[in-house]
Amino acid sequence: MIETDRLTVRPFRDDDLRRVEAILCDPNVMAFSDDGARDHDACREWLKRAMQSATNHGLPLMLAICLKSEGPLIGYISLMNDPYRVSSGEAELGFRLGHDYWGHGFATEAARGMVAHATRLPNTKSVVAIVDPNNRQSVRVLQKIGMTYEREITFEGYDYPDHKFGMELATAAH
Repeated sequence: MIETDRLTVRPFRDDDLRRVEAILCDPNVMAFSDDGARDHDACREWLKRAMQSATNHGLPLMLAICLKSEGPLIGYISLMNDPYRVSSGEAELGFRLGHDYWGHGFATEAARGMVAHATRLPNTKSVVAIVDPNNRQSVRVLQKIGMTYEREITFEGYDYPDHKFGMELATAAH
């Protein structure tokens, strides 16, 4: 579990499905997702994978972002190490918040907490993020936490390149 000033970042639970659906089924939230808005069955599978990720004490790791004050799940944050997307020693940061929680600094706060967590992971030397350049809100979060643009990156089937941002964890630990 990760604690910040306003947030608790914790493993997912079975009773999170309704809130997960509210986020992953929202076309506004999923506008920059490869797969777009999800259906009920896809949300259930996603939640199952997220819960399993928290049991292996390494990567991938998908955690629920919750408000401390009220306790509701407002989004998720992840660190992944998919070899088709990142190099050895890199962990890919990802996050999504429910639309009602945009613009309050929650994504930035959760991302800072997750980067701090990544500094304690063995064999993880840097955190990267791969983002659609048109997703200006996410780009701004990455910049606020100290990540810098590295290069364009194009995956098979994409119409245009994403942007890769990165941060060395030795730098983040100071």
